[in-house]
Amino acid sequence: MKKKQKGFTLIELLVVVAIIGILAAVGVVAYSGYVGGAKKSAAKSHQAQIVKLVAGELKKCDLGDLKAFGEQLTCTDRYTAGKVDEAVVNMMAGEFKNPYDKTEALIDGTAMTACTDATQGDTVVDHTKGTTAGSNKVTITTCGSNATADLVTNVINIE
Repeated sequence: MKKKQKGFTLIELLVVVAIIGILAAVGVVAYSGYVGGAKKSAAKSHQAQIVKLVAGELKKCDLGDLKAFGEQLTCTDRYTAGKVDEAVVNMMAGEFKNPYDKTEALIDGTAMTACTDATQGDTVVDHTKGTTAGSNKVTITTCGSNATADLVTNVINIE
């Protein structure tokens, strides 16, 4: 009498491996989409937080404090071009992380006008002095991704 062997055939094993491969491929594509969306949301969230920080710190000066931005700015210097952005960058050193590149920090410079692969996730703080009284402003610009449609800009007037 012959014993019947138990186990899986080669075809059955190949079908299971193929199904697992298809599921893995679909999962990787979905995962990368979720990660990209999360990075875009994180960049926009950073933008909103920095805008609130700058507005709050400038309000301290309006309320009579002598220093703001973690002692990085003397309130009388808030009308001098370049001082507020310098203070924000110094205050945020080590705190701000670009969601696309964790080694990049907050940038002090001219506001961006377009997003590219090189600028995705970047946040730039630009403090300019206008030609008329009360026209000092801080422009905060963030690239949410590499698409120019994801460029977010906020302007805070210094009074």
